[in-house]
Amino acid sequence: MISFVVAMFSSMLIVAGSLYSYRNMIQSRVESSEIDDFKDAIDEMDDPYDLYEEERESEITDIKQMIKEEKARQKGNIIQNTTQNASAMVSLYRLVPYAFLILGFIALNNSHALSILPYLVGLAVGIPIGYLISKRLFISN
Repeated sequence: MISFVVAMFSSMLIVAGSLYSYRNMIQSRVESSEIDDFKDAIDEMDDPYDLYEEERESEITDIKQMIKEEKARQKGNIIQNTTQNASAMVSLYRLVPYAFLILGFIALNNSHALSILPYLVGLAVGIPIGYLISKRLFISN
């Protein structure tokens, strides 16, 4: 039973920590970027029935070209992108649960209380429970 509990608690913490750090990374990027609305209020008043859709289609091809250029530029900035994402990869919210997983496994093994099947089942059960808990706590509707 102790193997099941340690594994379940470990996987719950890993999933919750990963989702929390990922959410923080996404929120900081959204706050730092400018998002332009494709069709603003003036367009809605001037063209409520999309009669001038052909013009918008040419804008879409321009946007597709911009996206291709941006992807080509992003390939050159691999190191910069890696350092930007490093905060989510190396956050304490992820490292502490992994340390708990490793130390829990070692402690169970050294005390001869480790049972592999309950441990694996606990890992599998903890993942959806951790997701549901962190969805309720961290992800707002």
